[in-house]
Amino acid sequence: MSNRIFNFSAGPAMLPTEVLEKSAVALVDYQGKGFGIAEVSHRGKEFEAVNDEAMTLCKKLLGLGDTHDVLFLQGGATMLFTTIAMNFLHGSADYLVSGEWSKKAAGAAKDLGKANVVGTTEASNFDHSTPTAEWKLNEGADYFHVCSNETVHGHRLPAWPKHPNLIVDASSEFMSRPHPVGDCALVYGGAQKNLGPAGVVLTIVRKDMYAKQKKVPSKLWSFKDQAEGRSMVNTPPTFGIYILLEVFRWLDAKGGLAAMEKINETKAKAIYDAIDASNGFYKGTVSVKEQRSRMNVTYTLPSEELTEEFIKTASKAGMVGLKGYRTVGGIRASIYNAMPVEGAQALATFMKDFASKKS
Repeated sequence: MSNRIFNFSAGPAMLPTEVLEKSAVALVDYQGKGFGIAEVSHRGKEFEAVNDEAMTLCKKLLGLGDTHDVLFLQGGATMLFTTIAMNFLHGSADYLVSGEWSKKAAGAAKDLGKANVVGTTEASNFDHSTPTAEWKLNEGADYFHVCSNETVHGHRLPAWPKHPNLIVDASSEFMSRPHPVGDCALVYGGAQKNLGPAGVVLTIVRKDMYAKQKKVPSKLWSFKDQAEGRSMVNTPPTFGIYILLEVFRWLDAKGGLAAMEKINETKAKAIYDAIDASNGFYKGTVSVKEQRSRMNVTYTLPSEELTEEFIKTASKAGMVGLKGYRTVGGIRASIYNAMPVEGAQALATFMKDFASKKS
C-alpha cells in the first residue's frame, strides 16, 4: 500500500499497514478455508482459537499472570466507566478529574453513588493534572479512578499512582509503554485509539474484584459473568477482536511494550522539539512539561486563520486529522503506536517550514 497518508486522528485512528493487510486477507479467506474470519461462529473452533491467542498474547505483553482476566467488551469507554460504578461503587469512590473523559467518568459515578473528586484542573481548562501531593484521597473509598492519558488535552500521568484498588482508563495510551497493570484492580481502554478498530474495549480485571461486585440488571454488565463467559455473554465483535489479535502479534514482533515506548518517545520528541524551537509561534497547551502526552501532542498557532491554513496545507501534504478538539482548539497530533517515526518527522519538518514562512 504505497499511497498511505499520515493520519493523526485521535480515534478511530490509523492501524499498522501490516495488520490491515493481514486482516484484509483473513476477512476474505481465513487460513485458506474458503470463508472469512468475520463469517465464523463465535462458538466455533476458529474464533475460539483467535480469542484464546488474543488473551494469551495480551497477558504476555502486559506481563500478567493468573491474577487478572482479559475481557473484550463493547460499548466503548463510556459504557465501561458507567458499568464500573454500577458494579463496584458501594459507598464512595475517588476520582481524579484531569480532562474531558475523567470528568465524564466522575459524572457517571455521581448518578450511581458518591464520587469524591480528589483533584481537578478544570479552572485552567485541564492544561495539566493535579500534582500527586495535592490529591485529597479518602481512605475508605471503594476504588480510585484515573485517566492515565487525557486525549483531548494532551497530557498524561508520567507514572500511574499506587492504590490497592486503582482503576485506570488507559484508552489513548494502552500498550504504548509498559504499564503496571498487575498492580491495578481494573484497566480499560477503547481499542480505536491505540490498539484496533472501534467496537472493542480491552479490559483487564483483577479476579478478587468479583467478590466486591453489586448485583446488576444484566450479565452483560457484570465483569464476573463476562469473565466466566470468556467475553461471550452475547455475540462479541469477532472481526474487531481478530484485528486486535493481529495488533498484539505486531507489538510482540516489534519487541513488546518497552521497545514501543522507545519508538514513541522518538516520535513525540520530534514534534515537541519543533514546538519548543519555534520562538513562540507554536505554543503547547500543557503547562507542565513533565506531563506532556507521548500520544496526543496539542499546541496552538498565533491565530485561527493560521490554524486553518496549517490544517489545509498539511492535508495537501498527506497529513490529516490534525484539528484540535473544540474545547482546546489549535492542533492535536495523535501519534499512536501505528504512526511510523517518519510520520512524526514529516510533521515536524512541515511545522518548521510553515513557521518560517508565516512568522
